[in-house]
Amino acid sequence: MMKGNTEDVWDVFSNLHHNDRGKLETYWASVPEFQTVLSDYLKAKIDAGVVNGKTSLPPNLVWYEFVWSFPEALREDLYAHARGVLESSPDNGAAAKFAAIILAGTPWDIPRDDFWDVVEKAMVLLPNGVEVCYLAFEKAGFDYLHEEAVTALERLFERHQEHQTPTETSPSQWNVQENGKPALSQWVYRFCYDYEYVTERPNDFYQRLESDHPLRERWTTVLGKIQFVFEEQVKLTPDEWIHTRMLAEIHEVLGNTEEVQAVFQRFQLVLKDHLKQNPDDRTPWSGLANLHEELGNSELAHAYRVNADPPLAWVGKVLPDFSSTVDLDDKPISLADYRGKVVLLDFWATRYTDRILTLGAVYEKYHSRGFDIIGINLDVDETVLREFIEENPLPWRQIFDGKRYEGPLVQRYVVRSVPRMFLLDREGKVISVNVRDNSLSKLVAKQLAIETD
Repeated sequence: MMKGNTEDVWDVFSNLHHNDRGKLETYWASVPEFQTVLSDYLKAKIDAGVVNGKTSLPPNLVWYEFVWSFPEALREDLYAHARGVLESSPDNGAAAKFAAIILAGTPWDIPRDDFWDVVEKAMVLLPNGVEVCYLAFEKAGFDYLHEEAVTALERLFERHQEHQTPTETSPSQWNVQENGKPALSQWVYRFCYDYEYVTERPNDFYQRLESDHPLRERWTTVLGKIQFVFEEQVKLTPDEWIHTRMLAEIHEVLGNTEEVQAVFQRFQLVLKDHLKQNPDDRTPWSGLANLHEELGNSELAHAYRVNADPPLAWVGKVLPDFSSTVDLDDKPISLADYRGKVVLLDFWATRYTDRILTLGAVYEKYHSRGFDIIGINLDVDETVLREFIEENPLPWRQIFDGKRYEGPLVQRYVVRSVPRMFLLDREGKVISVNVRDNSLSKLVAKQLAIETD
């Protein structure tokens, strides 16, 4: 329930946006005054303009893509307002920023120059406008606009000058968030590595430049700043593969071959040292697998990956059968009983309730065509399991021994966490041990040779 034209409206919207996008879709219609109050709130923020280089607009409009989830009519209304403000007050950076954000995500057929005119105005008027600079880089990637892209990144780094000289005692400045806004390291990660948002990375731009291209020197300088960010990140998290990989990629594109090898060698030494100190920690094995996969050592990478996740050793093999096992109703159960069917062996616990709906839908869709599920429950208390099944009837059989990770099946198949799903073909051969709920239906249909939509 809205309380009127107050700051409450943004809290209501942002909470729904983050936590329940489905409910947000219905909220627009179920609370008619919501759009009006939100529109008035944002128009007031636009009208306020810029004070000391900052707007009073809500933070993280670009980072969380807030505006692009508005109904189209609301976006059109706010865009018209922002453009009207710009016509009467050309120096209103808040209006320029808001108009640029809407244009960046709009499906409307607009001239490309409209976006670049308004985003350029916003970048010039907002000396603290990091997210506008990022937005410009993101959009430049769609049309492969070299100068617009490098200019946007140059300005982004300029806006973060106060964090550009971390000290030996405080390298974490790269991760400092001001009033909940993303830190420099988060922006750099996003435009270098997050393909959900960017179509072209700085590396991609640079690699297509001829050696005598007039923008090459500017791009080299920008890549040097990105390199510095990753170097600081590696200092903070030397065992984090993604930072090591990104640093190595920057060195590689700049032609620093020896530095690439040095980065990888340091990473390998760090992980091996971790294993010496804690042989039971499987996380370093994943890092070593990633490293050797990057180096093209596929067999060694697979061996390390199996060390990190032992059930992977079963993929491509016939899974050994159960022996002397009974289900929850005390009836004998064996994998041999299911030969000829596609079977999902589901290691689970009742605390993971959401996935039951997905499993149930796949079971109902394909059971009559040769698909079945065997549940292996890892709860401690049998009563909890029986009460759960009573409230959520499961048509497939369950195995329960109360021994959790000490149980014979869990031990035999080297399961170390739940949920864990083994998908077996008709001959009992393991297809996957890392099935995801959202991909299960397609995998089952493929094994059953059923055409999917």
